[in-house]
Amino acid sequence: MRKKDAMRWLNNLDEPTAHELRNAFVPKPNGFEGSTFPTSISNIRITGDPKFVETVAGLLKPIQRLEGSRTRIEINLQRTEDRETGELTGNYALYLSVAERG
Repeated sequence: MRKKDAMRWLNNLDEPTAHELRNAFVPKPNGFEGSTFPTSISNIRITGDPKFVETVAGLLKPIQRLEGSRTRIEINLQRTEDRETGELTGNYALYLSVAERG
């Protein structure tokens, strides 16, 4: 999708209600391992400098309400590595998903 089309698409979206947000997530099955799975799984990845990651993560607070007796929130925040040197950078990666309890 071209940037112009993507921005138009984004501008036409309504902010989801908490109910719509809950219903949009597809939890990872219990025992899930790896980065791919043959079904839709909802994952969020945010990368960037600490201020950006923290600011955008604040928009995701309603997702915390998805934690319950059947699902748990998986969240991982880690510093990123330089691919060539393997050294840690000043940037971070935040991974967030909903998983079935097991």
